[in-house]
Amino acid sequence: MKKWLRKKTLATVVCSFSATASFGFSPVQAATETSSPIKHTVVIFQENRSFDNYFGTYPTAPGFHALPGTPKDVKNIPAGAFNPDENGNPVYPYLFPLDQLQTKDVDHGFDHMMEMVDGGKMDKFYLVNNRRGAGKIAMGYYDYHAIPAYWQYAQHFALADNFFQPVYGPSTPGALYLVAAQSGTKDQPIKGDPTPKNEPYGGDNPKSALSYNLTYKNIGDTLSEHNKTWAWYQGGYTANDNTYSPHHNPFQYFQNYEDGKYKNNLKDTNDFVKDIANGKLPDVSFLKAGYPEDEHPGYSTPEGEDFTVKMINAIMNSPYWKDTAIIVTYDESGGYWDHVAPPQVTPGPDGLQGNGPRIPALVISPYAKENYVSHVPYDTTSILKFIEWNYHLPTLNNRDASANNILDMFDFNHPNFAAYMYNDGSLTPAKTYGTPVKVQLNNALLGVSTPGEAPFIDTKGNVMVPLVDFVRSINGRILGNNNENDQNNDKNQNNNQNENDRNAQNDGAKDEISFKFNGKPVHLKTQTWVSPTKQTYVPLKSLVDALGWSMQTENGVVTVTSK
Repeated sequence: MKKWLRKKTLATVVCSFSATASFGFSPVQAATETSSPIKHTVVIFQENRSFDNYFGTYPTAPGFHALPGTPKDVKNIPAGAFNPDENGNPVYPYLFPLDQLQTKDVDHGFDHMMEMVDGGKMDKFYLVNNRRGAGKIAMGYYDYHAIPAYWQYAQHFALADNFFQPVYGPSTPGALYLVAAQSGTKDQPIKGDPTPKNEPYGGDNPKSALSYNLTYKNIGDTLSEHNKTWAWYQGGYTANDNTYSPHHNPFQYFQNYEDGKYKNNLKDTNDFVKDIANGKLPDVSFLKAGYPEDEHPGYSTPEGEDFTVKMINAIMNSPYWKDTAIIVTYDESGGYWDHVAPPQVTPGPDGLQGNGPRIPALVISPYAKENYVSHVPYDTTSILKFIEWNYHLPTLNNRDASANNILDMFDFNHPNFAAYMYNDGSLTPAKTYGTPVKVQLNNALLGVSTPGEAPFIDTKGNVMVPLVDFVRSINGRILGNNNENDQNNDKNQNNNQNENDRNAQNDGAKDEISFKFNGKPVHLKTQTWVSPTKQTYVPLKSLVDALGWSMQTENGVVTVTSK
């Protein structure tokens, strides 16, 4: 298997924005009624992480400053939790250092994972993995230093801390459950990662070794039968290299796909951004990164979140954002320790046991609850349940029929249409209206709601920030003349403003700014400036003072710290 290490590249994110920044289309909606305002569902399906491996110390990790209102009842790693070694000595969970983002893979076979769970005791992850020298690695976890974007998405959208992989085992069963709520049949269950009969091949499945031609119905069949558009986008699908993994694409295991009937539904991830730009985003999309970016231990790292950020930013920077729900989750827990015992559910048509350990799950949408942690029990089939409910589709079998819908993670009555594009530093435009300056809120740069706009220092030394960016970054809502549910319609002002007038105090006049934060209105009078693109800028200090927060400048970065 090819070994990969994900490298952060500025070019990839910038290219994503250049491809999406100048959309000139209005998405054409088919005559499709949905049960919610969500018209487009995008599932980003990454690899091999348990909840504790990524969010086990959220939001209380040392050095992490959470936004006001962050839930404190997250099911994270309990104090004193451990797994015993061969001599009964405790092996405690530990934070991976930043120079150890790349680790060897840990065991995640079906039977071995059941052994790790040990009937719900969750006490044999070290022992089982130590047979191959990876016992200590299985007890490791990451925090916001390694996956800053995911922790910020949790701060601004909805996180589930009771979301389980649907069955034990590796990638293929989890992927099949995502699209069909079963992995093989009772007579021939799929517990491993076999090579599918149908092409293309690549990566760790170089040729057809086993022939699974499944004939039961999957969600693609159901969507097509009900005239809903859909696609599975996977990295490396059209590439002539080893970045593509056939056993990560569940549709290749089905007989319906061997004659090319659904060839237009199976695509490369490069096509996803193109389809957004061309106004052709399907009703339902599944995204699977290729080997360098899928976060799978051994050949990818947590920095594979770069792929997720790029895809999410492309959606947010398009007209599709207003009616899209993005679900970020994982195929399985990868053999990493998690302390929560999985519930045991009635087996489906394949007879396989489940649930397996917890996996991370985020819902990102204008309709997602903000800074929310859901404790409702879910598993991967809960995503199917949402799709079936939203698009008026029948269930596939008893597993998705009995699953909890993820509706607890939404608030359809109070959307926030201002995007929160995670900014890794690459979203700052090459030219600003004054002296460029980086503004950070707690542990992250201000999110971006208005591409092309950025903080700057004006001619009188004021740090000016786009109002909508600041308010969205604190999970607030602009009030007053600005529609609460359309924060991008900022104050209108003559576009031909002279360059010499570009400071906050050009005439001494002050405007009243109002926004809602933590359910309460905040009012202040301050100088404002409106950019040629009609975006309102406000002195950062006036916003910070109104909230009673603090700010300081160090090494050219202005950091705002919330209370």
